[in-house]
Amino acid sequence: MYDESVVPVKVESFSGMAAKSPVSQCIKTVLRRACVEKRLTVGLLPAIQHLSNNCNGALFCVTTEAPPGDSATHMQEVLLQAFCVENDIYSIKVDSESKLKRMLGCSTGGADFSCILVHYPYTDPFSDSQEIDLSILSDSERDLIEYCENNWSTSQVPVIKLPEK
Repeated sequence: MYDESVVPVKVESFSGMAAKSPVSQCIKTVLRRACVEKRLTVGLLPAIQHLSNNCNGALFCVTTEAPPGDSATHMQEVLLQAFCVENDIYSIKVDSESKLKRMLGCSTGGADFSCILVHYPYTDPFSDSQEIDLSILSDSERDLIEYCENNWSTSQVPVIKLPEK
């Protein structure tokens, strides 16, 4: 039953999302939408292979922290991150591979979720324009771009803590 003594409280928001963890919620929304639209490349090696053939179609590169002591993976991630910066692909680092799996509704099997490329939404291949129409991006994608732009000049990409559920 509704209690009339409850007064709604305005919560600071980031594009309409609660300030609790707005960037992580944007990531969740962007990844789920891109998954439904089949705009993801999942796995570090598949991402590297895709980028070596076509670096223009990627919007975001989401990576997780390399496990401690895994210098080979760390080196690949550093090179991938440098490649992304050079090719204007927004790089996002998150705290947990298992949370990414859960977020996308995957079992905790052996699939590699240490890197996920999010591709631009469909654009007309017959268009003469090489420019990507940013108006077709979702609000969450635009908010995530704004977040990345604000952190573009930092020497180290901040690690974003994903929601538990």
